[in-house]
Amino acid sequence: MTKGQGGLRALSVAALLFLPAVAWASKPPPRRPPVKPSPKSTTGPDVFVGYSFLRSGEANMNGWAIAGSFPFRGSLRLVADLSGHYGSFADVDLKNLTFLAGVRLPWREQERLRPFADLLIGGSRSTSTFDVISSSTTALGGALGVGADYDVSGRWAVRGQAQLHLLHSGGGWDADPRLAAGVTYRFGR
Repeated sequence: MTKGQGGLRALSVAALLFLPAVAWASKPPPRRPPVKPSPKSTTGPDVFVGYSFLRSGEANMNGWAIAGSFPFRGSLRLVADLSGHYGSFADVDLKNLTFLAGVRLPWREQERLRPFADLLIGGSRSTSTFDVISSSTTALGGALGVGADYDVSGRWAVRGQAQLHLLHSGGGWDADPRLAAGVTYRFGR
């Protein structure tokens, strides 16, 4: 075998080994299944009812939360949130009633999990009672938070939510954590 024939044979073997790789690379990628569209029931209004916990200063306050949202533009939703919290600290009975309204932005909806972020503003009425003496104040309030709905059936979901509850009183802002958990019902078309 001559020197030129050895090189030609090596080139032929390399081409035969390389040919399957070229053929595989030129194949179109496999088709992925189409993404399922969200059910129509997610496009309508929804109502949430559940338990709510608020840590206000040194006091742990338990209560309830009711919220509703309505589609506005694209995936943006308008939200109204009403909550009441009750507790005591140092023999003082505490009550807090908050009404907030704002917007909710859902993001990256999965098949059953629907995460979202809220930005809400409104008012908060706080009442402190010691023996027979009672004091109440109404102040500007707000909330910034995140949460998620997990679908359990066509229209029903369970929701978990965490917010930073803001209150403007005494010339400054107070920020307290608020957690809520409950059920959501979606009205569909």
